[in-house]
Amino acid sequence: MQCNVSLMDSCSALIYFVPTQPQTLEQTVSLFHVDSNRVNTTVDGFLINVNCSCPADHDEFVSHIEYHVQPGDSWEIVSSKFGSFVMEMPNKTLIVSQTITLDLLCGCSGRVELISYRIVAGDTLYTICSRFGANIEQTSALNGIDVAGFIHVGDIMFIPAQDSEALKKSNSRTRIIVGALGGAVVFLLGLSLILFWVCLHRSKGREESKSASRGAKYLLTLFLSSTKPKQNELPFFSSDKSTVFSYDEVCDTTMNFDQSQKIGQGSYGSVYLGHLKGTDVAIKQMMNTKSKEFLAELNILCKVHHKNLIELIGYAAGGDSLFLVYEFAENGALNEHLHNPSLKGYTPLSWATRVQIALDAAKGLEYIHVHTKPYYVHRDVKTSNILLDSNLRAKIADFGLVKLLEHSPEVGAATSKIVGTFGYLAPEYVRDGCVTTKSDVYSFGVVLMELLTGQPALNKIAGSETAQYTEHRSLVDLMLSALRDDDNPLLELTKCVDPNLIEYHKDSLFQADSNMTNFLHMFSIYKMAILSKDCVDNDWQRRPDMCKVVLRLSYILACTLQGEAKDPDHRYLTLLANDSSQQTP
Repeated sequence: MQCNVSLMDSCSALIYFVPTQPQTLEQTVSLFHVDSNRVNTTVDGFLINVNCSCPADHDEFVSHIEYHVQPGDSWEIVSSKFGSFVMEMPNKTLIVSQTITLDLLCGCSGRVELISYRIVAGDTLYTICSRFGANIEQTSALNGIDVAGFIHVGDIMFIPAQDSEALKKSNSRTRIIVGALGGAVVFLLGLSLILFWVCLHRSKGREESKSASRGAKYLLTLFLSSTKPKQNELPFFSSDKSTVFSYDEVCDTTMNFDQSQKIGQGSYGSVYLGHLKGTDVAIKQMMNTKSKEFLAELNILCKVHHKNLIELIGYAAGGDSLFLVYEFAENGALNEHLHNPSLKGYTPLSWATRVQIALDAAKGLEYIHVHTKPYYVHRDVKTSNILLDSNLRAKIADFGLVKLLEHSPEVGAATSKIVGTFGYLAPEYVRDGCVTTKSDVYSFGVVLMELLTGQPALNKIAGSETAQYTEHRSLVDLMLSALRDDDNPLLELTKCVDPNLIEYHKDSLFQADSNMTNFLHMFSIYKMAILSKDCVDNDWQRRPDMCKVVLRLSYILACTLQGEAKDPDHRYLTLLANDSSQQTP
């Protein structure tokens, strides 16, 4: 749970520990270095009371525990000993017999004790809340679950404890005093707000409402000062690449952020269509509370330029908002063209166009993974963050969650906060908080599956929706299930392919007189399906890097566009059934 030191910097918290092997109460007490009266047994493990705090060098609440490194230990083994609550540090070498301090993830709330719970297979939001007697809405809000009811195996959830000791300590006399004082404070505060509102609206006209807030101006000043070059050093962005726009310019071009100009809504703000310096632009409006995401995106897009990355034109601040000004992608986001496109006024994408889009996006990711220093991990690769220009060429967008890798693309960086979008998150990232470029590869594999099927990354399970929660099935599960049919590798795949792909006919696919184009398209569809499967491999080390993904997609695109077979005898089905290389020929 993210720190909030203004609320509290430490608390008493609970960890729901389920050992991987049978374990006694005494063994658990010894492992966690706590008194036995702070450990209670449960039906499948132990509920452990720990001291939870927010150290100065941490973004998350943690509990410190001393651990003596054993022979054969790895970070994965150590974490599993503690129920996978340990924040792993893969860059730190474990030395046998050395005593180290482990950080176990926990949470603090100003009202109740929180239980840290690791989600296991079969759990749903409803069953977890029922088990602990917790309120679903409160638990969802506490954990930021934005997809109703969907949770991911391996995630840590923070559940309000119903019998919090913190609540039991207050006595009636204290409540009476606090209640009386609270009433007086509320009355005075309300009166002050009324007077302030009257004065504010008397003194402020339209011009003052447009002026930049101090906070927003300060952030912009901070960024500009941090990017000033040292002596004999070039600035990392040039004035012809990024322009500082005034707040008035942004207001005027968006018609004061009129709804008619709104073209999108993201996790960090709204996007408006504008026209600045003779060109159409997309303007992302962010509250100044999102300064971290604003500065992250501004920083990378001022440094990195590639035809398959959305171009930053400029930025602005004002009215308690921060603004990023991008090139305008005329055809919007890829997801709009895949999920019921005809209902949104789009013509379904052809197979060749889909492969080209995949290759474009792969090249953009390859660039930030391989050809920049430091290396970058996007951390939110998804079809809604792939934008299409007037020629349906793809550009990666939304770099607010980007993570820097200083040493090597495949050397992970530990992160204590899991960010991104459900359905696209790599399992090791969710489980261990370790992010590498292979995390993006997993997400890209899901994008390939969407291009193949036309389905979203998460699908509601029919009949599971209630007033309180909804069950979902991931597209990854659906596709992997289809690709497990070893006897006929194409039969199940054809059932998953997007019906909007009209270039081939599934009914005639296996007939001897099927035309060559149909065979070739099915060949390239199968090759992309295998590539998507490789990208979402549970073992991140077995996933291809984006360089290999680009090569394989280039081959798939060539096959699609050539309209002729590489095999003169047309032995496609034999090739597909025995395709074990999974590499670009």
